Amino acid sequence: MQIFLSYTQHRSYIVDELVQLLWKLPVSKRALRSYHLPDEDQKQIQMVTALLIQLVHSSANLPEALRHATTGHSILEVSLDATYISKCHEAITETCCLFWTRVLQRFTAVKAQDSAELKLLMENLVTDLLTTLNLPEYPASALILEVLCVLLLQNAGLKSKDVSARSMAIDLLGMIATSLKHDSVSCRQEKFWILQALDSEDDVGCSFPKDACCVCLDRRVGKALFMCQGCNRLFHSDCTGGRECEANQNWHCQICLCKKQLMVLQSFCNMQCKDNGRANRYGSAKSFETANMVTKIEIIQQTLLNFLQDSVSADDMHQFIGWFYMCLWYKDDSKSEQRLTYDITRLKSNLVVRDSGTSHSMLTRDSMKKITLALGQNSSFARGFDKILHMLLASLRENSPVIRAKALRAVSIIVETDPEVLRDKSVQLAVEGRFCDSAISVREAALELVGRHIASHPDVGLQYFEKVAERIKDTGVSVRKRAIKIIRDMCTSNANFTQFTTACIEIISRVSDDESSIQDLVCKTFFELWFQEPSGVQTTFSGDGSSVPLEVAKKTEQIVEMLRRMANNHLLVTVVKRNLALDFFPQSAKAVGINPMSLASVRKRCELMCKCILERILQVEEMNNTEEEVQTLPYVLALHSFCVVDPTLCVPSSDPSQFVVTLQPYLKTQVDNRVVAQFLESIIFIIDSVLPLIRKLTSSIVEELEQDLKQMIGRHSFLTVVHACIKCLCTLSKVSGKGASVIEFLIQVFFRRLDAQTIENKQLIGRSLFCLGLLIRYGNPLISGSSSKNIDVGSSISLFKKYLIMDDFSVKVRSLQALGFILIARPEYMLEKDIGKILGATLSSSSHVRLKMQALQNVYEYLLDAESQLETDKASNDAQNSVGAGQRVVPVAAGAGDTNICGGIIQLYWDHILGRSLDLNEEVRQTALKIVEVVLKQGLVHPITCVPYLIALESDPLESNSKLAHHLLMNMNEKYPAFFESRLGDGLQLSYSFMHALSCTSNEKPNQRLPPKSAGNSKGKYETGALTQARLGVSRIYKLIRGNRVSRNKFMSSIVRKFDNPVRSDSVIGFLLHCTEVLALLPFTVPDEPLYLIYSINRVIQVRVGALEANMKGLVLHLAERAARKAHYQNGLLQEEATQLSVGQVGSMDLNHMAKEEEPVDRAQSNPLRNFDLNGTCKDEPPGHSVSTSSDPNTTRHMNIVEPCSLSQDDINRIQVDCLAATALQLLLKLKRHLKIVYGLNDSRCQVFLPNEPPKPGENLSRQTVPFDVSDVRTSLPTTYQDLVQRYQDLKNALKEDTVDYATYTANIKRKRPTPRKKPGRGAPASQDMYDDDDANLTGGSAVRKRTTPRKRIGRTLADDMDDDDDYDDADWMGGGRRLTGSSTRGNRSAGRQR
Repeated sequence: MQIFLSYTQHRSYIVDELVQLLWKLPVSKRALRSYHLPDEDQKQIQMVTALLIQLVHSSANLPEALRHATTGHSILEVSLDATYISKCHEAITETCCLFWTRVLQRFTAVKAQDSAELKLLMENLVTDLLTTLNLPEYPASALILEVLCVLLLQNAGLKSKDVSARSMAIDLLGMIATSLKHDSVSCRQEKFWILQALDSEDDVGCSFPKDACCVCLDRRVGKALFMCQGCNRLFHSDCTGGRECEANQNWHCQICLCKKQLMVLQSFCNMQCKDNGRANRYGSAKSFETANMVTKIEIIQQTLLNFLQDSVSADDMHQFIGWFYMCLWYKDDSKSEQRLTYDITRLKSNLVVRDSGTSHSMLTRDSMKKITLALGQNSSFARGFDKILHMLLASLRENSPVIRAKALRAVSIIVETDPEVLRDKSVQLAVEGRFCDSAISVREAALELVGRHIASHPDVGLQYFEKVAERIKDTGVSVRKRAIKIIRDMCTSNANFTQFTTACIEIISRVSDDESSIQDLVCKTFFELWFQEPSGVQTTFSGDGSSVPLEVAKKTEQIVEMLRRMANNHLLVTVVKRNLALDFFPQSAKAVGINPMSLASVRKRCELMCKCILERILQVEEMNNTEEEVQTLPYVLALHSFCVVDPTLCVPSSDPSQFVVTLQPYLKTQVDNRVVAQFLESIIFIIDSVLPLIRKLTSSIVEELEQDLKQMIGRHSFLTVVHACIKCLCTLSKVSGKGASVIEFLIQVFFRRLDAQTIENKQLIGRSLFCLGLLIRYGNPLISGSSSKNIDVGSSISLFKKYLIMDDFSVKVRSLQALGFILIARPEYMLEKDIGKILGATLSSSSHVRLKMQALQNVYEYLLDAESQLETDKASNDAQNSVGAGQRVVPVAAGAGDTNICGGIIQLYWDHILGRSLDLNEEVRQTALKIVEVVLKQGLVHPITCVPYLIALESDPLESNSKLAHHLLMNMNEKYPAFFESRLGDGLQLSYSFMHALSCTSNEKPNQRLPPKSAGNSKGKYETGALTQARLGVSRIYKLIRGNRVSRNKFMSSIVRKFDNPVRSDSVIGFLLHCTEVLALLPFTVPDEPLYLIYSINRVIQVRVGALEANMKGLVLHLAERAARKAHYQNGLLQEEATQLSVGQVGSMDLNHMAKEEEPVDRAQSNPLRNFDLNGTCKDEPPGHSVSTSSDPNTTRHMNIVEPCSLSQDDINRIQVDCLAATALQLLLKLKRHLKIVYGLNDSRCQVFLPNEPPKPGENLSRQTVPFDVSDVRTSLPTTYQDLVQRYQDLKNALKEDTVDYATYTANIKRKRPTPRKKPGRGAPASQDMYDDDDANLTGGSAVRKRTTPRKRIGRTLADDMDDDDDYDDADWMGGGRRLTGSSTRGNRSAGRQR
């Protein structure tokens, strides 16, 4: 250190050596810390850290004269420039910058694997500096850390291009900011008495106690009080932080002591400034007095300097530390230059005031640490916390998810120290922004950041409530769970939470979540909020005579307030049902068994809630409110919810008819609107549910209730109320024992009304049909058991048939609805032929939407009724006598006897129902899908029949339909994976047809709202949002089976097989394009997946491409020769001049129809009597053709310039069949190339892949974002010879591209056409290439070519011109004829293209 102090020019070398020493330290979080901090128990730092701090202390350039001054006059003799202290501060900063610059340069220069070790070394160093921060002997720690923060906030850290550097900077800044915030909180919570006393002096009206300690305000006599001789205040010795032995009669508190010292120093300096020389150097005495008023901060600083003067060390380190403090304070004080002498004398005040009768510091070290902490809060380092926090919040918006996660973790540890940070607006905006982060883990961490402090800071929860509530609908399951828990904590931690009702609405909305664990969490939350018996709470009752405890009444009001803001009570019904069963507990608790006491407790609270609701209904009525029904509706809906789950809750044992008697008068209301209709419907439902549980009703109640119900059936305008009245009336007739008399009377009334021909009121007809159907449905048990037999159901059906053929559409729909009511009661009629025709017609695709909806609704209600009846009959059958051993109990469905009738009915209309599940109307699809769900649940049909339709519905634009279809497929895949896999191909075809139909319908109706169009995966090609939705739906299906290797391989193979020999139709090309896009969009996660897809593509190409290429080549040659012969026959014998002209001037036509110079064609090698079939073999021309036998070699020359003749329909069909197959193979080749580029697969990797080998563990799959472009593939079917030639050339080009290793390609590389190979000279022998026919080697790379016997080039034909345009010889066509000879045809065997 002495060298560092004495030789300033060598300081950089010493710093370099220190940095090298740092790199040699062991890399561990628990690095060896052998330097013990003085007077600090259990605190140690590394030796290199202690050395760094001492070097920085020494760099302050303490003047030697001041260091060795022993008297006050010798201090004044020290000659310093006014800017000397500023230069000392610059030297300190320069040393710190030099050190950190060397460290950060080393960090950026090392490799990635070494950067982690250096980061640990830096973290250890920062931890040591934070340990010494705010200790009185280590002021350099703050400045060293401040310089580090400045560098990390610039290009060396957060603004660096290196992600690892930014990540390291965030970690270090988070550590430092957390320490700063911790110190700030500690200083704010535990103020030292000196600071409090100085703050109180600023208050004019402040007074201190006369008989108690002014620190602790304790008046106990047992503790000795000491009075300060300066301010006359009383203190306990231990309260001042001093030592009791030093308290005597002339005792001064530390404030008065320091103030007296400073006044003496001012007087001393003032006297010296009056000397001639001093006045000129330091300014006038008057200006000095003005600048040197004793301030509060000077008193605090002087206590620290006094402590350092008492801590004398052998190496004068206390003087360096004091001088260091002066440099820091001098920089922050604008008036320092005017009082340099005064500040210097403060360093050695004991030399000046030694004989003034004042003693020095009596404060303990703990007291000095508190003073140092308070002084540190005024430093520029502490003020930099806001800047650090701002930059960390800015890092939350980084593109890199790693940086965002690091920044969020850094902010989290800061908030952990002081949750009040969350109330800052900038912090709130940044954290709420991470609620919507693209990464689920980041969203969950952001919620966790807020959720940890909800209980301790309820106001913070209220501030973040709105954004947290939005996350309750998040796509991530863990995020939704965390949001629910946070909102629950908000409700439970704050009894006066103003958003309680909104919170309940948000939580209960997830009771129907797709994830069962979230459903359980929601039910458990409401169990804790409403249904759990509070422990340790004394039961109290309200003063209005209610028998319901106040606590239960409060919970009930919370339920009602929630219902007041909800559309219906369906979700509450689910919550009540599950809480009464307590089926949301963990599986471990269910295994042990639910405690019966808990079940009884919940049931008792529900009964009390129902009783409280009934009391509140009466209280609202007593208010005489004009809108009584509106105010009472939420209470009735709450009571309805409990009654739906368990009607016995509304049948108290003390008075079973209490609820019926109380609610029955409300049926007399004359108001007729939607709110009242909902109100009456709920009341009637409650009465209807309670009536069967009442043993005996008084006749007056029965008569009055019957009269009210009959009146509402006749007058109420809302048919839902009429429906409830008819059902309740039938229940009342059954319970009261009156039989079917009332029901039969009403049936006859409506039957006569409908049978009359003079009725012109269509609305009255519809109402009568509706009522008649419901009366027969619910009154069927009474009618069947009646002895009068006045009602004939068959005649009613005939009546409905008559109205079904009426012109008025509303009457037709109402008649179909009434017919459905009767068929629910008498399902055997659905097996009759005439009813089957009616239902088949209404369920057909050409039927009107309303008719289809009504027919499906009839089937759906029948299934629900059959299911409920099965449960009822099962319970009744258990009570019957046991059946013999040879018999079995057959449940009854809807009163129809055997349950097989239900399955038979559904199977009879199953095809119609499945057809409607893919209807163009989304409401029809939704209803049909609900039927499919119920049918699968009851097991009425074979599950395999609906798999293709569910696969198609995965792509439904209506989200509820796609979710339900996915859920059903997921369940089916778990139970019947073989069914799922076997029908995948049919489902894919059906999905395309369905979405194509939707797309066409949307184009016909431009005003119809379309589903949003996702980002196009196909470049340069228009695609509708419907087809994109279909591809995404198939990707979701793939995710279901991705975990099973066999299943996913079957999935991909089944799609690839669609390209093998496709059948020509109007939609086949669009379907193949769709399949290609689907395969390109599959969410692959392991290399085994794209490799197997490439393997499957190679198998199809190997089998198909050889024969297809030969067919197309043969067809091109056949059509060209036929055209030449036709031209020859039409023109007769060619003239010699014309022949010479053609030989000398006209060349053959190549594939681009460009004329070339060619050699004469050997006639013997091109027999015009021969023809090619589609397999490339020769066959004779039909005998009807007259063929010239001229052996003139120039005939063929003329043939080559003749345009092809018009194509027959058979020719076009053959062309289109081959071109369709070629298009399919081209799409597979495009897909193969795309997969190689996107997943970085080269030939060698594809070659070594074997589908039967187990996948290698730990293999990662990297994916590039590259658009899949099939726009250059011609998809229209050809109709001309030129189209055929072009398609043939396209196929050859695609095959040539398949020989390239696409791992070298990137997304922005534009492929160029390969340069043609140099043609052999005229007459030079050409060689023929052949592929090895190795079908077993399906995993090879590019095909292997072998040279065969050279063939003699004899003449030029169209085929020869085609050879010139190729990059490889005829053998590369992998099959087909080679020479136009009458004896033989050279063919090539197909070889495996396995690249």
